[in-house]
Amino acid sequence: MAVYRHIQSELADYNNSLDSYCRTHWGITVGHYKTVKATTQLVGVTLGFYAILEGADPLQVYGLIAFIIGGPEALEYAIANGEDKNE
Repeated sequence: MAVYRHIQSELADYNNSLDSYCRTHWGITVGHYKTVKATTQLVGVTLGFYAILEGADPLQVYGLIAFIIGGPEALEYAIANGEDKNE
């Protein structure tokens, strides 16, 4: 149970840090950010597979899907790990 509490504490700290950044720089909460991120990723993947069904080159579509999924994840990683903790 100690590991569970440790992970829960780390997740809470991570979300609080991300929430603070989102509120300061964009005026939205972390919940809004994650909702927009998930919706964008879901729509991107869905449209990508639809494009493949319509005859688009699968390799190009997979590259675009990787960019659509990886972009917000990279942004979130940069926010969480690039922010100066002393401020």
